[in-house]
Amino acid sequence: MIEEIINASELQILMNILGKEIEITFPLYYFKLLRGIQRGDGYELEVICDKSDFEREAAKFNEFASEMPSYNDYLSCLLSSGILQYKNIDKFKEKLRSYRELKKKVYFSLDTNMLYQRFLSVYNLISPSEVILVDTVIKEIKASLNYKYSPRQITEMKRMIPHQKNLFNEFVNRKVKKSRYVAYLAMREYKSIMAHALELKSIVESSVNKEENDRIIVKTLKGYEEERHVLPVLLTADNGMADLCEIEGIEHFLFEVPHVIDADYCSSECLLDFIFNLAAVFGVIKLNSVIVYGEFKGKSSNKPSELKLIFLDEKIGEIFGRDLRICRKLMEIGIENKSPICN
Repeated sequence: MIEEIINASELQILMNILGKEIEITFPLYYFKLLRGIQRGDGYELEVICDKSDFEREAAKFNEFASEMPSYNDYLSCLLSSGILQYKNIDKFKEKLRSYRELKKKVYFSLDTNMLYQRFLSVYNLISPSEVILVDTVIKEIKASLNYKYSPRQITEMKRMIPHQKNLFNEFVNRKVKKSRYVAYLAMREYKSIMAHALELKSIVESSVNKEENDRIIVKTLKGYEEERHVLPVLLTADNGMADLCEIEGIEHFLFEVPHVIDADYCSSECLLDFIFNLAAVFGVIKLNSVIVYGEFKGKSSNKPSELKLIFLDEKIGEIFGRDLRICRKLMEIGIENKSPICN
C-alpha cells in the first residue's frame, strides 16, 4: 500500500482525484457517516447516521467506549468546520449589533468550549483584538494537551474488535481523544488569536475541578468589569456557565448547539476543514478508499496539521503522489499555480 504524509491544505489534491462523490466512514464502526456530491462550488451532503449508531458501536469497546467517537464528537466536528451552525446564531448577530452601538468598550470572553468549536475562525464576527481570555481557560486546555495511550491500552482495545486491529498500531504512545481535541482544534484556535487577544490573569490560581474553574472565570470577569468600567461578554455553549453568569450579573450569550444534524450543503472549504477535524478528533477516518490518519506514529507536535494517507487503491495513490510532488515543486519555486491540484 502507498503511504503519504501531507499537510491539511494538500487535501484538495486528493479531493480532485477522488471525483465528484465522496463517502466518509470511521473504519471501526459498521455504518457510514456522510456522503457528499459535488455541486457547483460546494457539496450536497447526506448525513447517514444518528446518535443510536454511535452508541451501539462505541458500547462494544466496554471500558474504552469513551475513547471511541461519539455523536457529540461528530457534532463538534461539524460545528468547528462551519457545516453545522448554532441554532441561535442569528440572535447573536442581532445582539452583536447592539453591543457595537454602546459607548462603553465591549470585550468578548471565550469559554473553553468556544475554542474547541473554533467560534472566531468559523464565523468571523469578532476580531481577536476584541477578545479577552481568562488565563484559567488557557491553563485548562494546556492541562489536557499531552495525555497518551499506553501500549497496554492499545492491546486491550485491539482485543475488543474482530477486524482491522492494525489500525490501532498508529496510536501507540499517541494522544488520547481529549488531547487530540486540544492539540488540533482548541490550540489551533488559540494560536490564531493569541497575538491580538488580551490575556487576563485570574483572581486565584486555577483548579483541577471544572466547576471551580468556571467560577474563577466568571469572578475574574466581574472584577475586570468593575475595575476597568468595560463590558465583558462571556460567550459559551455551556448551560452551567450561563447560570453562573446570571448569578454574578455578568453579561453573556449562551449558544444553542443543535441536537439533530441539519446539513445538506457546504462549501468545498468547509468540507476540507471537516475532513481534517474529523480525522484529528476520531484519530482515523476512511475517505472513499483512502485511510486518513489525524494521529499517527512520528507526527510532529510542531506540525499539528499533518495527516497520514494510506491508499488501498494503488492507482489512486500513484496519481496522488505525482500530483502532490508537482504541486510542491511549484510552491517551492514561488509559482502560484491556478490548476485544481493546488487550489
